[in-house]
Amino acid sequence: MISRHQTEQEGNAQVATQSDSGATPDEDAPPALDLLPGVRARLNERLDHVGIPHRGRLTYVAALTYRAVQTVSRWFEPERPGLPDVESLARLCDGLGCSSDWVLGLTPAMGGNPALQHASATELQWVGEVLERLRRMHRDSEPMPMVGDEMAPSIHDGDMLFVDRRYDRLGGNGVYALEINGRILVRRVESRMGTGIVFKCDNPAYDDYPVADVDAVKRIGLRVLGKVHAAVGVTVFWNS
Repeated sequence: MISRHQTEQEGNAQVATQSDSGATPDEDAPPALDLLPGVRARLNERLDHVGIPHRGRLTYVAALTYRAVQTVSRWFEPERPGLPDVESLARLCDGLGCSSDWVLGLTPAMGGNPALQHASATELQWVGEVLERLRRMHRDSEPMPMVGDEMAPSIHDGDMLFVDRRYDRLGGNGVYALEINGRILVRRVESRMGTGIVFKCDNPAYDDYPVADVDAVKRIGLRVLGKVHAAVGVTVFWNS
Protein backbone atom coordinates (compact mmCIF):
# COMPACT_ATOMS: atom_id res chain seq x y z
CA MET A 1 0.00 0.00 0.00
CA ILE A 2 1.33 3.43 -0.94
CA SER A 3 1.05 5.96 1.83
CA ARG A 4 -0.08 9.56 1.37
CA HIS A 5 3.41 10.64 2.45
CA GLN A 6 5.01 8.60 -0.37
CA THR A 7 2.61 10.09 -2.94
CA GLU A 8 3.49 13.62 -1.87
CA GLN A 9 7.21 12.82 -2.01
CA GLU A 10 6.90 11.38 -5.54
CA GLY A 11 4.91 14.42 -6.64
CA ASN A 12 7.52 16.77 -5.24
CA ALA A 13 10.29 14.79 -6.94
CA GLN A 14 8.44 15.00 -10.28
CA VAL A 15 8.12 18.79 -9.97
CA ALA A 16 11.81 19.05 -9.11
CA THR A 17 12.72 16.94 -12.15
CA GLN A 18 10.67 19.23 -14.41
CA SER A 19 12.35 22.30 -12.93
CA ASP A 20 15.81 20.80 -13.39
CA SER A 21 15.10 19.98 -17.03
CA GLY A 22 14.13 23.57 -17.77
CA ALA A 23 10.53 22.72 -18.73
CA THR A 24 7.80 25.02 -17.51
CA PRO A 25 4.07 24.37 -17.19
CA ASP A 26 3.30 27.37 -19.45
CA GLU A 27 5.71 26.36 -22.21
CA ASP A 28 2.87 25.62 -24.66
CA ALA A 29 0.50 28.23 -23.31
CA PRO A 30 -1.06 30.77 -25.73
CA PRO A 31 0.36 34.31 -25.96
CA ALA A 32 -0.38 36.62 -23.07
CA LEU A 33 -3.76 38.36 -23.32
CA ASP A 34 -1.93 41.70 -23.06
CA LEU A 35 -0.47 41.24 -26.56
CA LEU A 36 -3.48 42.52 -28.48
CA PRO A 37 -4.20 45.74 -26.54
CA GLY A 38 -0.44 46.19 -26.15
CA VAL A 39 0.10 46.28 -29.93
CA ARG A 40 -2.79 48.68 -30.36
CA ALA A 41 -1.46 50.94 -27.60
CA ARG A 42 2.07 51.05 -29.04
CA LEU A 43 0.79 51.76 -32.56
CA ASN A 44 -1.30 54.63 -31.20
CA GLU A 45 1.70 55.84 -29.18
CA ARG A 46 3.88 55.97 -32.29
CA LEU A 47 1.15 57.62 -34.39
CA ASP A 48 0.65 60.22 -31.64
CA HIS A 49 4.40 60.84 -31.54
CA VAL A 50 4.66 61.54 -35.27
CA GLY A 51 1.56 63.75 -35.15
CA ILE A 52 -0.99 61.77 -37.16
CA PRO A 53 -4.41 63.14 -36.08
CA HIS A 54 -7.07 60.69 -34.89
CA ARG A 55 -9.57 61.79 -37.52
CA GLY A 56 -7.23 60.77 -40.35
CA ARG A 57 -5.43 57.92 -38.61
CA LEU A 58 -7.19 54.96 -40.20
CA THR A 59 -6.79 56.39 -43.69
CA TYR A 60 -3.11 57.04 -43.06
CA VAL A 61 -2.47 53.50 -41.80
CA ALA A 62 -4.51 52.01 -44.66
CA ALA A 63 -2.39 53.88 -47.20
CA LEU A 64 0.80 52.90 -45.36
CA THR A 65 -0.07 49.18 -45.34
CA TYR A 66 -2.03 48.99 -48.64
CA ARG A 67 -4.99 47.58 -46.72
CA ALA A 68 -8.67 48.53 -46.67
CA VAL A 69 -9.79 51.01 -44.01
CA GLN A 70 -12.23 48.39 -42.70
CA THR A 71 -9.31 45.98 -42.21
CA VAL A 72 -7.19 48.59 -40.46
CA SER A 73 -10.03 49.63 -38.14
CA ARG A 74 -10.04 46.14 -36.58
CA TRP A 75 -6.47 46.70 -35.33
CA PHE A 76 -7.65 49.70 -33.31
CA GLU A 77 -10.93 48.42 -31.86
CA PRO A 78 -11.14 49.42 -28.18
CA GLU A 79 -12.60 46.15 -26.86
CA ARG A 80 -11.24 43.28 -28.95
CA PRO A 81 -8.51 44.55 -31.30
CA GLY A 82 -7.01 42.28 -33.94
CA LEU A 83 -3.38 41.90 -34.95
CA PRO A 84 -1.97 43.17 -38.26
CA ASP A 85 -0.79 40.44 -40.62
CA VAL A 86 2.97 40.00 -41.00
CA GLU A 87 3.23 42.03 -44.23
CA SER A 88 1.17 44.89 -42.81
CA LEU A 89 3.22 44.91 -39.60
CA ALA A 90 6.45 45.15 -41.63
CA ARG A 91 5.07 48.09 -43.64
CA LEU A 92 3.86 49.82 -40.48
CA CYS A 93 7.21 49.50 -38.77
CA ASP A 94 9.08 50.64 -41.88
CA GLY A 95 6.80 53.64 -42.39
CA LEU A 96 6.69 54.69 -38.73
CA GLY A 97 10.38 54.13 -38.04
CA CYS A 98 10.05 51.53 -35.28
CA SER A 99 10.90 47.85 -34.88
CA SER A 100 8.40 44.99 -34.92
CA ASP A 101 9.90 43.71 -31.63
CA TRP A 102 8.93 46.99 -29.98
CA VAL A 103 5.40 46.96 -31.43
CA LEU A 104 4.92 43.38 -30.19
CA GLY A 105 6.26 44.30 -26.74
CA LEU A 106 9.35 42.09 -26.96
CA THR A 107 11.80 44.92 -26.33
CA PRO A 108 11.57 48.33 -24.64
CA ALA A 109 13.72 49.93 -27.34
CA MET A 110 11.82 51.42 -30.26
CA GLY A 111 14.57 50.56 -32.78
CA GLY A 112 13.80 50.98 -36.46
CA ASN A 113 14.96 53.70 -38.83
CA PRO A 114 16.49 56.59 -36.83
CA ALA A 115 15.78 59.04 -39.64
CA LEU A 116 12.07 58.24 -39.47
CA GLN A 117 12.04 58.24 -35.67
CA HIS A 118 13.07 61.89 -35.75
CA ALA A 119 11.01 62.83 -38.79
CA SER A 120 9.16 66.10 -38.61
CA ALA A 121 5.76 65.60 -36.97
CA THR A 122 4.46 68.47 -39.10
CA GLU A 123 5.50 66.68 -42.30
CA LEU A 124 3.88 63.40 -41.31
CA GLN A 125 0.75 65.14 -40.07
CA TRP A 126 0.50 66.92 -43.42
CA VAL A 127 0.61 63.55 -45.20
CA GLY A 128 -2.14 62.24 -42.94
CA GLU A 129 -4.31 65.29 -43.59
CA VAL A 130 -3.86 65.01 -47.37
CA LEU A 131 -4.89 61.36 -47.30
CA GLU A 132 -7.86 62.13 -45.07
CA ARG A 133 -8.99 64.90 -47.43
CA LEU A 134 -8.85 62.47 -50.33
CA ARG A 135 -10.68 59.93 -48.23
CA ARG A 136 -13.50 62.40 -47.59
CA MET A 137 -13.70 63.18 -51.29
CA HIS A 138 -13.89 59.49 -52.15
CA ARG A 139 -15.57 57.94 -49.12
CA ASP A 140 -16.35 54.66 -50.85
CA SER A 141 -12.81 54.16 -52.14
CA GLU A 142 -9.96 52.10 -50.73
CA PRO A 143 -6.23 52.79 -51.14
CA MET A 144 -4.32 50.48 -53.47
CA PRO A 145 -0.75 50.78 -54.81
CA MET A 146 -0.01 51.04 -58.51
CA VAL A 147 2.42 48.33 -59.59
CA GLY A 148 4.13 48.72 -62.97
CA ASP A 149 4.53 51.48 -65.54
CA GLU A 150 1.70 50.52 -67.89
CA MET A 151 -0.31 53.64 -67.00
CA ALA A 152 2.56 56.14 -67.12
CA PRO A 153 2.68 59.09 -67.45
CA SER A 154 -0.84 59.39 -65.99
CA ILE A 155 -0.17 57.00 -63.10
CA HIS A 156 3.34 56.03 -62.05
CA ASP A 157 4.65 52.88 -60.41
CA GLY A 158 4.16 53.25 -56.64
CA ASP A 159 1.40 55.86 -56.83
CA MET A 160 -1.48 55.44 -54.38
CA LEU A 161 -4.82 54.74 -56.07
CA PHE A 162 -8.26 55.29 -54.60
CA VAL A 163 -10.40 52.42 -55.88
CA ASP A 164 -14.20 52.38 -55.55
CA ARG A 165 -15.01 48.75 -54.74
CA ARG A 166 -18.72 49.24 -55.49
CA TYR A 167 -17.86 48.78 -59.17
CA ASP A 168 -17.59 45.01 -59.49
CA ARG A 169 -18.36 45.08 -63.21
CA LEU A 170 -17.50 47.37 -66.09
CA GLY A 171 -19.87 50.32 -65.99
CA GLY A 172 -18.89 52.79 -68.67
CA ASN A 173 -15.54 54.16 -69.73
CA GLY A 174 -12.91 54.93 -67.13
CA VAL A 175 -9.86 53.62 -65.30
CA TYR A 176 -10.39 50.30 -63.54
CA ALA A 177 -8.44 48.01 -61.22
CA LEU A 178 -8.70 44.48 -62.61
CA GLU A 179 -7.48 41.00 -61.76
CA ILE A 180 -6.64 38.27 -64.25
CA ASN A 181 -4.92 35.02 -63.36
CA GLY A 182 -4.05 36.38 -59.93
CA ARG A 183 -2.33 39.47 -61.29
CA ILE A 184 -3.69 42.94 -60.49
CA LEU A 185 -3.78 45.34 -63.43
CA VAL A 186 -4.87 48.94 -63.89
CA ARG A 187 -6.28 49.77 -67.30
CA ARG A 188 -8.25 52.48 -69.06
CA VAL A 189 -11.43 50.85 -70.37
CA GLU A 190 -13.12 52.18 -73.50
CA SER A 191 -16.17 50.92 -75.35
CA ARG A 192 -15.63 51.42 -79.09
CA MET A 193 -18.21 51.06 -81.80
CA GLY A 194 -17.40 48.10 -84.05
CA THR A 195 -14.52 46.93 -81.82
CA GLY A 196 -16.05 46.16 -78.46
CA ILE A 197 -14.32 46.76 -75.14
CA VAL A 198 -10.71 47.92 -75.27
CA PHE A 199 -8.30 47.72 -72.34
CA LYS A 200 -5.76 50.49 -72.81
CA CYS A 201 -2.45 51.35 -71.23
CA ASP A 202 -1.56 55.05 -71.16
CA ASN A 203 2.05 54.04 -71.75
CA PRO A 204 2.44 53.81 -75.56
CA ALA A 205 5.01 51.03 -75.12
CA TYR A 206 2.12 48.64 -74.35
CA ASP A 207 -0.48 47.49 -76.87
CA ASP A 208 -4.24 47.81 -76.50
CA TYR A 209 -6.17 44.65 -75.67
CA PRO A 210 -9.62 44.51 -77.33
CA VAL A 211 -12.36 42.00 -76.48
CA ALA A 212 -15.67 41.58 -78.25
CA ASP A 213 -18.06 42.06 -75.31
CA VAL A 214 -18.61 41.58 -71.59
CA ASP A 215 -19.09 37.82 -72.06
CA ALA A 216 -15.64 37.64 -73.64
CA VAL A 217 -14.26 39.44 -70.59
CA LYS A 218 -15.73 36.73 -68.37
CA ARG A 219 -14.26 33.99 -70.53
CA ILE A 220 -10.71 35.25 -70.04
CA GLY A 221 -11.28 35.11 -66.27
CA LEU A 222 -11.01 38.82 -65.68
CA ARG A 223 -12.46 40.20 -62.44
CA VAL A 224 -13.26 43.86 -61.82
CA LEU A 225 -11.86 45.03 -58.47
CA GLY A 226 -13.17 48.57 -58.70
CA LYS A 227 -13.07 51.89 -60.50
CA VAL A 228 -10.12 54.22 -59.92
CA HIS A 229 -11.30 57.67 -58.88
CA ALA A 230 -7.97 59.26 -57.94
CA ALA A 231 -4.23 58.67 -57.82
CA VAL A 232 -1.63 60.27 -55.56
CA GLY A 233 2.03 60.44 -56.47
CA VAL A 234 5.06 62.70 -56.41
CA THR A 235 6.47 64.33 -59.53
CA VAL A 236 9.99 65.69 -59.23
CA PHE A 237 10.94 68.61 -61.46
CA TRP A 238 14.71 68.76 -62.01
CA ASN A 239 16.35 72.11 -62.71
CA SER A 240 17.63 72.27 -66.27
